[in-house]
Amino acid sequence: MGVRPVTDTLEAMAPGEHIHAATADEIGFFNVGYEPMDELHEEFRDLMIALASPDVGDYGLPLVEIHEHLLRHCTAEERWMREYGFPAYDCHKQEHDMLLEVVSEVRRRYDAGDNEIVQRLAQELPHWFEVHANTMDAALGFFLRNLAENAAGEQVAEPA
Repeated sequence: MGVRPVTDTLEAMAPGEHIHAATADEIGFFNVGYEPMDELHEEFRDLMIALASPDVGDYGLPLVEIHEHLLRHCTAEERWMREYGFPAYDCHKQEHDMLLEVVSEVRRRYDAGDNEIVQRLAQELPHWFEVHANTMDAALGFFLRNLAENAAGEQVAEPA
């Protein structure tokens, strides 16, 4: 059985259906062993917690912050993949593109007055990220670590 796209879950929920806000304990930190990527993941985790916080009254700022982070996050990973010839670049980038489109759509709908769509995103995003980090990002982290180790002491440079 495959992983459901975030958009399927967002659309399948009935209006008014109970939305469970994620807690810090429920949103894990996905360490892949490549420090620059791990730092991005930690920042993303913190932003997901802020977005899911039950005491957030206005979702506008946390939603913009998570969207801006994701643009930087995906750009950094895609730069590493292109620069170092990561074999699964196309597949990994496709997941980023789908994620960014979903977040853009959530922003459009929030701007049109739909607060509940942000709550739905806050509920589903950690599940998507868990799968993505433990598959796509884990493979990229392994690739980058091996590249760095095989470069006879040279470090894989962070993107500028």
